[in-house]
Amino acid sequence: MLHALLLIFVSAGGGDPASVTELRVEPAAGYTEVVVRTSGEVSYSDFLLTDPPRLIVDLKSARHALPSDNFENINRGGVVRVRTSQFRDDVVRIVVELVAPTSYTLTRQGGEIRVSFPNLAGETFDSWASGRGSPEPAAPAPVAARPRETQQRQAPAQGQQPESPFRQQATPVSQMPRITVTFENTDIRDVLNTFADFTGKSFVPGAGVEGAITANIRNQPWDLALKAILEAQGLTAVETATGIIRVDQLQNLQERQQLVQLQTRIFKINYAPVQDLANALQPAISERGQVIANEATNSIIVTDLEENIEVAAQLIEDLDVRTPQVTISAKIIFVDRSDIEEMGIGWDLKDATGNQLNESYPGPTLDPTEWEIVDSDFDGVPDVIVKPLTTSTQVSFRGASVAALANARDRIAAPALQLLTAVAVGDFRLFNFVDVLERMDLSDIVAAPTIQTMDNQPASILVGERTPIRVIDYAAGGAQQVQEGGLQAQFPQSTVRFEETGIKLEVTPHITNDRQVVLDLHAERSGVALAPGDIGFTFQTQEGDTRLILGDGETGVIGGLTVTEVTKSESGVPILMDLPLIGGLFRTIRSDDNKRDLLILVTPHIVDEAIAAR
Repeated sequence: MLHALLLIFVSAGGGDPASVTELRVEPAAGYTEVVVRTSGEVSYSDFLLTDPPRLIVDLKSARHALPSDNFENINRGGVVRVRTSQFRDDVVRIVVELVAPTSYTLTRQGGEIRVSFPNLAGETFDSWASGRGSPEPAAPAPVAARPRETQQRQAPAQGQQPESPFRQQATPVSQMPRITVTFENTDIRDVLNTFADFTGKSFVPGAGVEGAITANIRNQPWDLALKAILEAQGLTAVETATGIIRVDQLQNLQERQQLVQLQTRIFKINYAPVQDLANALQPAISERGQVIANEATNSIIVTDLEENIEVAAQLIEDLDVRTPQVTISAKIIFVDRSDIEEMGIGWDLKDATGNQLNESYPGPTLDPTEWEIVDSDFDGVPDVIVKPLTTSTQVSFRGASVAALANARDRIAAPALQLLTAVAVGDFRLFNFVDVLERMDLSDIVAAPTIQTMDNQPASILVGERTPIRVIDYAAGGAQQVQEGGLQAQFPQSTVRFEETGIKLEVTPHITNDRQVVLDLHAERSGVALAPGDIGFTFQTQEGDTRLILGDGETGVIGGLTVTEVTKSESGVPILMDLPLIGGLFRTIRSDDNKRDLLILVTPHIVDEAIAAR
């Protein structure tokens, strides 16, 4: 990028052209000055080229009077050599070859024109002049590490022609090399020649193209600069298929284009949808042209002027490309841990006459016809042996008696250990039931779905089942229909809908220019279970929705969840369960510790074209 350039144009007066008599290269406090001495007043224009870096100064109304055309091996202050020539009858061109692009200023001091720029060599040097000898210069200092005040976009390499900016296409930012140039009352043909020298292209002005240009262009893309200059004069430019740029009045070019015979070309399309591609080509086609999408042969037929067909060809080449593909690997990890501890103690008091309460316990049925008294330990106290045990609920009243249950209805379901003890207390039998349970449940579910899709295309995968759900419409039951015999009730109506459960992955990837992957992702693991009662089913779901950016092969955590549920309960005989020390004999204790962990991981992989083509 060039700094601002100050140019002063002085119109040449009448009389003979001024002569260019001397060139000098002089040091000036960290700067290098290229001095051009003339014998009279001249006007001038200048511009800078890169690859290699060259500073061009055109002196108008001037004659070449230097002792030589080429001055080799100057090698001072960043100046490699200077070439001069009588470019036209009244124009002397001076080309100063530099070691690197730089910013510069151009000023007039009396009969001298001075071009000043920072000393690119970074060292002191002796002055040089074209009319006298000079000592051998020192070897130029390396310039790879020299600081530069500005950076400039490189000009097109030799043998390469950049894409034409005059075709009918809209680009938000021009990529053309930048130019810094000033024109003051300069003939438009000279302006076009300046741009021709800068770009290496051929410019052909129309018969009616004339006028003087005054413009100050500072560090602008050359195509935008030329376009602005031409539009200010009511002109436009069109590049032909051979690379020649015609400049003329817009009306003249349009009339000429109306006389040009249209051409037709068929383009075979490989990847892009032909209809979408045809719609994208419409802005590049003139009013006389047309674009036809043939889906049967996957081709596009373009009919238009030759230059517009070239524009369409370039667009098709840029748009009809293989769409990158992405493989997305997800992993859904769900761990469910449950620790259950339960202990309950129950009491059942019965008397010898048969009165008992055994609503919950399968206690003995004390019926005189079904039991016998046995003194098994020969201690003089008869033991009661019951035959058989029964689970029926009975209360028998045979005179004054007492029967009781303590904590008997709060039993532990499916205990792992049961203890039953019986103690004879006079005419009563005291039964004690101890139930103990400890259980640990562990559920570890790992789902690893993988899916591959094209860039910007949604994709989904489901591994599971569809569960039918019956839906009953009870509102219809209150309605009535009129029949021939009278009113008839309308029964409730039922329908069936299906719910998807299992492993589901939905994703839409987008690949950025720096090989990052933007993911719109939904990951889900769901299951179905019977609900208590007559509700039907319950659906257990673990899912995550997110939008994130990952590198190729990078793994991201899109969901992490840990849920811990601790439930403790105590139940028992009032008052007795609260007694110190012995209160535990009259209560049931339950402890339920449930932990659920969910982790969702996702890893995108960009599928390269070489791999995809296998």
